[in-house]
Order: sequence, then structure tokens, then C-alpha cells
Amino acid sequence: MLAVFSSLGGATLAAAQEADYKLYDEIEPKRKIVGPLVGHVTDTTARIWAYAGPRSTPLILEAAAIESATDDLLAVRYRARLEQTPEAASHHAVEFELTGLAPETTYAFAVRLADDAETVEPGTFTTAPAADAKAKFRMAVSSCFGGAYRRENGHTKEVRGEYHADSWQHLANARPDLQLIIGDNVYADSTDYNHLWDAYTLERVNNHPFSEAVRTIPTYAVWDDHDYGPNNSDRTAKGKEDSLRVFNEVFANPPRPGDDKTPGIFTTFTWGGVDFFLLDGRYHRSPNITKDTPDKVFLGEEQMDWLIESLRASKAPFKVLVCGSTWMASGSDGWRLFDHERRRLWKRIVEHKIGGVVYVSGDVHRCDVQWHPPEVGRAYFMPEIISSGLGSHGRYDRMGFAVADFDLTQADPVMTARVFDGTGTETVMRRVLASELQVREYEGD
Repeated sequence: MLAVFSSLGGATLAAAQEADYKLYDEIEPKRKIVGPLVGHVTDTTARIWAYAGPRSTPLILEAAAIESATDDLLAVRYRARLEQTPEAASHHAVEFELTGLAPETTYAFAVRLADDAETVEPGTFTTAPAADAKAKFRMAVSSCFGGAYRRENGHTKEVRGEYHADSWQHLANARPDLQLIIGDNVYADSTDYNHLWDAYTLERVNNHPFSEAVRTIPTYAVWDDHDYGPNNSDRTAKGKEDSLRVFNEVFANPPRPGDDKTPGIFTTFTWGGVDFFLLDGRYHRSPNITKDTPDKVFLGEEQMDWLIESLRASKAPFKVLVCGSTWMASGSDGWRLFDHERRRLWKRIVEHKIGGVVYVSGDVHRCDVQWHPPEVGRAYFMPEIISSGLGSHGRYDRMGFAVADFDLTQADPVMTARVFDGTGTETVMRRVLASELQVREYEGD
């Protein structure tokens, strides 16, 4: 049975924060429907995002199970239909939720305009393995691929667009089951609500390789500095509440389970028996230049407590922490400048005997798989997958990305991380066993 829910609520906006909709009038000849974007997908549900400007008529979602993603989507007989009327409270974006789906099943869908039968944007997705299954799956990671946008006289324009179809095609050819996009997804360098919304809209219209990828691959996002605020921005950024509002309106991430009173983008989800923790490395972060004392924080007290409690509750052999900032690779912006916070995190990991921690990051316009020595006694080496620069120039692995293959069917579950450059050539590979990521029982064993 295929069921649907509609109308996932958006934040209420003050009249002064309603965006300048002239942009949609400009892009409508190119794309009447911006998106769709496949967001959070479980074994039985899927969230799909779309935007079609300010309108009082509904958007329609139709969906049906198919044999393969290569099926002729125009010939699909859709079995589920949902109408949703855009609301100003969420900037007229819509987020559909399909429920009652079957695990590891491919579905076709189409987003249509109720008042324009000829306008249709199709897509596909495959649901996650059953919640209790020991699965094999592939995750892709990319960052720093967005265009650069500036706002002048109330109008956002693109000042740099680098859309590398080859890199995105190589990523798609890797056939990931899901993807993480982990910051600098646009280079807006502002907290201005209207500017951020327009930048994301232009990105999804002009960056065709990206827009094609997100209509077929379940996509999970975090931000870094340039899509949160100015370069290297932190908790002092004025207008960060508007950045948060836009982020929640343009992505279809999983809701945060439990208490969500602390603002931020942090949340968690599970895929194939692996738990993922999407971290907010900006909203509560102390300035990088602050003296490194116990008062200097990266995640903030509330997010740190949430993370530790979530890690303690996890039974997954791998626990993947996802953040835009690197652990040690950047000397100007990242965890490397937060010695007390790094040790605080690892002391709590050791105290609660939390195994399986893997770190995933972006930011530095190069890709790598690194192996970090223990921060405190009894801790273990931590692998870090750095995937940055899919659309931004760097010295190494230009236009590169990373994938990680998880195999939980083994007696000792394994993660194999690989880096590919812009030609599709594998440049780095590292294999990690879950048994290697365990807190030692006592010092010196």
C-alpha cells in the first residue's frame, strides 16, 4: 500500500521577510518548477521538495513503485496522488511526504502544476533497507560545489558559476544509495533571507548536473560558512536566524527527534544499520580567534549534550559525524582551533565507551581519507573522510568527491572509503573495520 501525508509545516515569516518574488518571474521561462529534490528517505517513507513560486493553486505529487530506475518514466501508471497548496509561511516551497513504502524498492514520481498539465518534473528514488537489516550500501559525499552570488540593489545575481557535469556524472555513475552535501552548497556569504533564497533558487535552476542528481539520490545537507553567513562565520553572525529559516525551507532533512528547542540544523538518521549525525558547526560556535580556553566551544553545550546522548543510544557499528569543518586539515577554520572542545568530546566518548565514530567533512577544496591519532587516553584512531571541491578549484583532486561503502553483513562490519578526482580516477582508498574503532578497556592494552 502506498500512502501519503501532506503539508509539512514551514516557519512563519514576518511580512518584512517575504522575499522579492521578481526572481521567479525571471527564471520561469527556464524552469516553472524548481526541483524536485529527494530528501530524507527511510525504509517506508520519503520526503520530496519542490518550489514553483508564489501561487494559490496546488502542486501535485504522483508516485508508483517501478522495477528499475531505468524504466520509461513517461509510461508509469502512478498509484498515489497528493495535492499541496504552497504557503507564504514556507516561502511557497512544498515538502511532500510519502508513507507506506516498501524497503529497498524503487519508486518513480512526478511533480506537476495543478493549473498546467504540460509542466512536469519527474524523478526516482530507492528506499532504504529494512530498519533491522544488516545491509550493504554506498554513500557519496560532496561539498564546495555551489556558485557564488551577490546582492545588489535588492537583486541577487550569480558572479561565478562552475558547474562541472563530468564530476557530477562520475558521482552519479558511482550509483550511491544516498548522498551528503556538506557545506558551501551556495556561496552566498550573507545571512540575508531574500538573498539566500534567491541564491538557492538560481543554483537549482542553473546547476543542471546538481539538479539532476538530487531528483534521483536521497540527499542530506549541512551547511558551512559560505551558505550560513560570511567567510569563517560563527555564532556572532547577525541574522543567523534567517539563515536557519532558509536552510530548513530549501532542504528536506529529517526532523530532529525529541527536544528541538535548541536552534540549529543538527539532527540524525539511520540508513542500512549505520547511524548518521548531521552537526551544526556554525550556529553555536565561538569565533575562531577566541583564546582557546574551556569556554571556547564548537558545538555549544546543548548540541554537545544531544550528540553524546544520541551516540550513547546508538547500537550501530559505525556512527558517522557529518560537519562542514575539518578535524585538523584547516589551520584557519575548523576543529583544529578548538583543542578543549575536541578533548571534551573524546573524553565523553571514552567515558561512555562509544565505539565506531567516523568523521566526514569538506571545506578545504581537496579530498582525502585521514586517520587521526587518539585525542585522550583509551581512545582510538578516528577516520575522517574529507570531500571538498566538486565545483571549486583546489590543488589536489580537483573537482573531486568521495564515496564510502558500508558492509554490515560481515561478522566484523567494514567501511571502505574512496576518493575520486574530476576524471573519475580513484586516488585514495582506505578500509576500516568496526573492531578498530573501540574504546580500550584500560590504558596500555
